[in-house]
Amino acid sequence: MKRIVLFLLTMLSILFSATCFAHTMPESEMFLRGIGPKTTLAQVKTVYGEPASKDEFKGEGVRVVTYVYSPLFKVFGRTYAEDTSPDEKLTVVGYMVKDKNITTPSGFSVGMPYQAVVKKFGPGEKFKNYNGRIGYIYGFNNDVKTLTFYVDKEEKISEINLGTDF
Repeated sequence: MKRIVLFLLTMLSILFSATCFAHTMPESEMFLRGIGPKTTLAQVKTVYGEPASKDEFKGEGVRVVTYVYSPLFKVFGRTYAEDTSPDEKLTVVGYMVKDKNITTPSGFSVGMPYQAVVKKFGPGEKFKNYNGRIGYIYGFNNDVKTLTFYVDKEEKISEINLGTDF
């Protein structure tokens, strides 16, 4: 009986670990020229310069500042709604990239076949969002950090998104 229980526990452990670590993408892949989780909007300006415009949202207990560099590239900083710190002190919690000239550390960019990502790091978890867009999401260390590659009908990368929590 002991052997059966141990065997079942071992098999369950293997099953659950396989789903948690189905890919080999390192957290460093989330950073664009050094900009990623836990960096600040001041650091974003140092790397990418002044944004073309800035949007701010305050509500639901949060304050979100978006640096808009173009319709193809945005960086998001977030804090609590009560926090009146200057924008530059806000922590980066995400970005949206549709610009073909901005690459991940491994050189992935919009327009490339998603298969290149799979070849290097394994497949992400496939999903369809509320607009019907197909994406592949990579989670990191059971943390609330994700890197998502949206694809077009030809499975070419159409957008890269970083999403994190505080």
